[in-house]
Amino acid sequence: MDMAQIPVDEMVDGRGGVRPHWRGLLSMISDLGHRELLERGRLMARALHDQTGAATAGHPGGCDPIPLLLTAQEFAGLADGLVQRAGLLEAVLRDLYGPRTLLADGVLPPSLVYPAPGFLRMGQGHGPGAHPGTHPGGRAAPFMTFYSADLIRGPDGAWRVVADRVARANGVGQALENRRQMIRMLPELFSGRQVRSLSPFFDAWQDSLQRLADLPDRNPGLVLLTPRPRGMLWAEHVILARELGCALAEAGDLAVRDGALWLKTVRGLRRVDVLLLRQDGWTVDPLELEGGSTPGIAGLLDAARGGAVHLVNHPAAGVVEAPGLAAFLPSLARTLLGQDLKLADVRTVWPAAPGGVDSLLSGDRSAWWLRDATDPMAPIRRLDRAGGDMIAALRDRPDRFVAVKAVAPSLAPSVQPGGIEPASIVLRLFALFDGTDWQVVPGGLARLLPDAETPPGSPMHRPRDGHVVTKDVWVMVEDTADLVGTAAIRTPILAIRRGQGDLPSRAADDFFWLGRYLEQLEDAGRVLRVVTRRVGRVDGSPRDRAELETVLHLARRVGLLQGDVTVGAGFATLVRALSAVTFDSGLLQRLLSEIARVAGGLRDRLTAETFDTIIEGTDTLRIQMQDARVPGDPGRTLERIGRVTDSLLRYGATISGLTAENMVRSGGRQFLDLGRRVERAGAILTSVALVLRQKDVDQRGRMEGALRLMLELSDCAITYRSRYFAVLQPAPVLDLLLLDEGNPRGVACQMAMITESLADLEGGGGDAGGADGGLAGTARAVMDRLRALVADMLASPQQDVAAAALPDRIQDIHDTLRSLGRQIARRYFVVLPPPRAVGGLRGADRSGAMDGTMDES
Repeated sequence: MDMAQIPVDEMVDGRGGVRPHWRGLLSMISDLGHRELLERGRLMARALHDQTGAATAGHPGGCDPIPLLLTAQEFAGLADGLVQRAGLLEAVLRDLYGPRTLLADGVLPPSLVYPAPGFLRMGQGHGPGAHPGTHPGGRAAPFMTFYSADLIRGPDGAWRVVADRVARANGVGQALENRRQMIRMLPELFSGRQVRSLSPFFDAWQDSLQRLADLPDRNPGLVLLTPRPRGMLWAEHVILARELGCALAEAGDLAVRDGALWLKTVRGLRRVDVLLLRQDGWTVDPLELEGGSTPGIAGLLDAARGGAVHLVNHPAAGVVEAPGLAAFLPSLARTLLGQDLKLADVRTVWPAAPGGVDSLLSGDRSAWWLRDATDPMAPIRRLDRAGGDMIAALRDRPDRFVAVKAVAPSLAPSVQPGGIEPASIVLRLFALFDGTDWQVVPGGLARLLPDAETPPGSPMHRPRDGHVVTKDVWVMVEDTADLVGTAAIRTPILAIRRGQGDLPSRAADDFFWLGRYLEQLEDAGRVLRVVTRRVGRVDGSPRDRAELETVLHLARRVGLLQGDVTVGAGFATLVRALSAVTFDSGLLQRLLSEIARVAGGLRDRLTAETFDTIIEGTDTLRIQMQDARVPGDPGRTLERIGRVTDSLLRYGATISGLTAENMVRSGGRQFLDLGRRVERAGAILTSVALVLRQKDVDQRGRMEGALRLMLELSDCAITYRSRYFAVLQPAPVLDLLLLDEGNPRGVACQMAMITESLADLEGGGGDAGGADGGLAGTARAVMDRLRALVADMLASPQQDVAAAALPDRIQDIHDTLRSLGRQIARRYFVVLPPPRAVGGLRGADRSGAMDGTMDES
């Protein structure tokens, strides 16, 4: 970097004065003070992390508390230049995938186009413009409807483009979330200042997608394709799907059939009319393109060529991201538009031009960055630090490289732990083609660079320390500006719908397993509570020791204990074994991790209150568990484990209440409840059969203890006592636990809800089932077998002996329930999903199978 280049300060002019549009904001910043700004930044980082996963808690800020300010006049110039560039790149694409006169006339070198990863060899006439009727008004559909560019301000004060973003123009969702958090956490900064809103842009974007579909008779199917759920860009995709009213789907959720694209939902296939692509174009269709580790959709391009689905942006558009194209844009603008380029690039030189290599190598090498001419993701090297192999390659094949002038980026004030300090920034602006014109987001996303040595045009990836700090970008409103809203579009009258039949199958799968994991956590908490209440009786009567041995056996079955821990191990050893489940490797910690992970994948389908409660609750429980062990004091450790158990059960009850009050019965809640009911019914059957299977259970004294233990494990002791007082007999206990539909902790209640839900999904209401009953019929068959089981016991003259003979029959019923879980997965989820085994968790895979936890060791 030429040290003589002095970077521009965005806030302070060259004479030491504050720029006029910064003065009011600077006054408020001074009033708040550094310490308060730093604290607000931490709160904002935490909020961004909870809402999107996009920031890192504890860092000075996922979004810097001080925004970047642009005057209305300056933004108008940038917007004008961005619109011209977007139109120019669209014209380049139409030529490259059409007549290719630019290549034939030598305006563009073929070595810059054909090797580019973004250039798709689909042949001439195979772009979106191949079918003139695919866009409203009879115009050819565009290659690009969304475009962004990264800019830096050089020492001369001019903004210049360092990268064009087409294939993955990410960041606009993060910009919107930054603005929301700024308004929430720093309302003082907005006082007395008119800042242009970002929301109208998203309204216009949604309208443009509906216009693109051009379906006057029905609502179009809009889907956003996300390549890696819960990855780095997951938060961005969740925000966009929420704002644009799109379904969020993976490649596995989509399929091409009969020349059209379909989304698999729980009620069948739903037509997809517009697909927003947020991944590299060469990965979207493995049938025609190279593919890669990112999943694609076989036949997608054929469906798009037939006009059955519109791709936004078209995957072929990625070729204009080739870094070497910047060297030719000025001449391309004159050739295609008859205009000079309004928003120029940072100076870019193609070494293959006559004398280009010698000029670069003989001059100041530190003034240039060397990068691949065709691949925007390839590493960037300083020319003076390039190794001998790269220099040799540059001399041998100069057409493979492009040289970019090193420029000192401008500085903007940022809140750092040591104070308010200037930091280098890069600005990303976004533009949308609404079907008629291009319009630019009145704001953007600025990112703090680690240092001024950051290569120009490098992607907005995470720095080595993992922290990405962005800035909200404010465009100030002039007093003379007119406020113009988005134009209304004609939409068909909507048919009344009260279900959520368009719930994607994979989302239903996640809801189903969220319910199962929550229920597993609650069941583990109840077992742990029963164990902790009895560990203190390790030296008690033979009956106390026998009950403790039974619950330890159950704890091992559900994964709360590891190894062959028995009553004979002693009090301290038992407490130490129990405390292990509260640490990182324990069952409870793993369940909490699974719950948080699955909830993250459902962020776009959970209310803010529900999502926050789930995530904050898991964090709180983890901390409480880690603090449970008191070294050298098993008594205090046991008391803390008891408190953890109470917190676990309160957490489960809170989530149940929130989902019941905040989610409609159909859709996500329906599958969440299905998961909970299947898991709870299986857990009750497991505990009943295991308790009955213990040795000598047919002796009357032991049977009373077993019955008491069943009621305690199912949390039904109070209900039983209110009906039968202190008299314990097998038939009343098993009737309450297995047949009473009014008991929310009993199997019958779970099966009734499962039957009703499955009958609704199968389309026949509460009495559906057909000749074989379908899945609802399978659920009814479970209840029929349970009724026969209890009836046989009632008919026996010795109920204790009859009850002791039931475990094998209960095991068979449990197997039927396990099979039902697998059938639900096959019927309503996309595929038999990959394993979700987490140690001792029941439900070792996502096919719906619970393990045989009642089998004898």
